[in-house]
Amino acid sequence: MGTLQQQPSFIFPLVLGTFSSVSYVFFVIIYTVQPTPFIDEIFHIPQAQKYCEGKFYEWDPKITTLPGLYLFSIGMNGPVSWVLGRQLCDVFSLRVTNLVASAFLLSTIHKLLMHLHGPKHMDSWKLLVGGVNLCLLPVLYWFTFLYYTDVLSTLVVLVMMLLHLHHAPFAAAAMGVVAVMMRQTNIVWVGFLCVLTAVDVLGARVLKAPINTIADAKAVVKKLRRTASKPYRLAEIVADVVVECLGYGTVLTGFLAFMGYNGGIVVGDRIAHMPVINLPQIGYFCLFYLVFSLPYAPSHIRPFIKLCQRKTWTAGMILVAGLMVVHSNTIVHPYLLADNRHLTFYIWGRLYGRFLPIRYLAVPVYMFGGYMIHTSLQHRSVLFKALYFICLAASIVPCKLLELRYFILPFILARAQWVSKSWWQLWIEMLYLLLINCLTLYLFVSKTFKWEDSSDFQRIIW
Repeated sequence: MGTLQQQPSFIFPLVLGTFSSVSYVFFVIIYTVQPTPFIDEIFHIPQAQKYCEGKFYEWDPKITTLPGLYLFSIGMNGPVSWVLGRQLCDVFSLRVTNLVASAFLLSTIHKLLMHLHGPKHMDSWKLLVGGVNLCLLPVLYWFTFLYYTDVLSTLVVLVMMLLHLHHAPFAAAAMGVVAVMMRQTNIVWVGFLCVLTAVDVLGARVLKAPINTIADAKAVVKKLRRTASKPYRLAEIVADVVVECLGYGTVLTGFLAFMGYNGGIVVGDRIAHMPVINLPQIGYFCLFYLVFSLPYAPSHIRPFIKLCQRKTWTAGMILVAGLMVVHSNTIVHPYLLADNRHLTFYIWGRLYGRFLPIRYLAVPVYMFGGYMIHTSLQHRSVLFKALYFICLAASIVPCKLLELRYFILPFILARAQWVSKSWWQLWIEMLYLLLINCLTLYLFVSKTFKWEDSSDFQRIIW
């Protein structure tokens, strides 16, 4: 086995600078053709400007997320505004918030990959390229250039995950509060870390080893039953779990109190965002994962077919269940059919909406995408996998609207668990993602149209 290659210390700053420079070119192009607020920015930017003016009690009821994005912008732009002697709260300055956040996102993802995979177990050069590729995820990368919550939300959740991996539960929980301020559904991932922490503590205190399998979990339950005859020992174990999970538990309890006070998870336009049971979202996410991991798909086809042949009954049951879900639970949000500024409008209108059989024919493709997700998690414990899929469902199934931005975080979390050891796959993936991003930019710049009730030019984004 050859020696793993480690890059010199100056390489990451060089890559970060290159990434930021390319992003700035994209940013300037987009700002040049669209210097005014666009789509959701028409709500976010005026609200941020109110915060810049100190009007913290004025709120646009159309906004559904908490004000984390606006507070971050004030914190970042405020000191610069003070130095320059003028308020930096225009469209350009607010959009720069996400451009800066994208640099921190690359750094965070790189640290996360190094912690999960290396440098002892994997070439750090490949981890670096893999980290850049994750940041180039088209749906994520695109919103680096607009004033949306997605980049900051993803960054904060990944920082929370990194703090958890460094055994700093209270710091991670504090970051969880920030994550929820960015987007309420991030509470799901706070719960994810809370359960993982509890499992880790039980493994260390009861099993004296990590809980990786169902057999390990059963062994823990068995030992806890025996410990029941020793109340002091059981109390010690419970106390250890409570102490380690106290931060996360406080955040979760506080969020439940917020929901009770607020009357739900959404803070603004609740009518358009009423929670539903939309099970096909799982299939859409599997397809999303497949499309943006396409360079790795060919190497998964044969193992997938062999698995289906070996587990014929299980594969058949999943297929039938998927077909039944598509038939009985396909939900179409009015926004999906009304807003022709999103690519999902065209995907649905020209495929799913026009040819009904495609909805059913797509189920095996969803299964293949699900298999690819499973293989990304193959080195994690059974409990980790189960918890990931539970949290995935909790974060997207209640959403009535097919919104690709909601898939960003679960995609990153799954893909971060696996990085290809093949150079050619990593480089093809980078070229593939860059091509999609360039095509998206070209579409945004070149394809314009007007609505009958508006004189503004409209453009197409994710």
